[in-house]
Amino acid sequence: MQPFPGRGIFFLVRHGETEWNRERRVMGRLGTSLSERGRTQVASLAPLLSELGAEVVWTSPLARARETAELIASALGGLPLHVDEGLTEVDYGTWEGQTFRELMADAAYHAYVRDPEMAAAPGSRERLVEVRDRVLAALTRIAADRPGGRSIVVSHGDPIRLVLAACLGLSVKEMRRLRVDNGAVSGFEATGDWVELKFANVRPDLAGIVGPLEDARPSGD
Repeated sequence: MQPFPGRGIFFLVRHGETEWNRERRVMGRLGTSLSERGRTQVASLAPLLSELGAEVVWTSPLARARETAELIASALGGLPLHVDEGLTEVDYGTWEGQTFRELMADAAYHAYVRDPEMAAAPGSRERLVEVRDRVLAALTRIAADRPGGRSIVVSHGDPIRLVLAACLGLSVKEMRRLRVDNGAVSGFEATGDWVELKFANVRPDLAGIVGPLEDARPSGD
């Protein structure tokens, strides 16, 4: 089964690192920009992306994703660049700006971790099942724009996890089994009635992927 209609090959890129990623701080929909290391990550990823034959770049509207998409589009010879609101990050409400250490004292956060399908952050009306549905709707639009084509899609950690989980038939509760790093790309092919994962969380520095694992909590970025 395929979790959304349409055909094509999709390369999902998580934006490069920001200073808030380094600080383990929830960004949500706040307008943070790439750090110098984040820009270096994107520049290092570009040669890998150049071999994939992508025809267009789509991006979340948030600054860190748009900057990542602009760097990629330019490095790949000026590919067309489009924005889709459906690719934006999760609305983390009053948690945005807080560190994960601070959230450990919040009972609502622990409830969210236990039941991510139905719980929502304080001040947010968006549950992860709704995030999944809006991101899959964005991919439906992207597929319709270029049927059978190859598209780079720049988004955020949790939206990408939700898409990959849907492609693999995993529930929202299981999405954190999937690692999605800053400046990494995952690829899958949709045939119209079937989806095949080609690769996941690829980045130039493989040793960095298998190094000390980050705490598997909502990325909020």
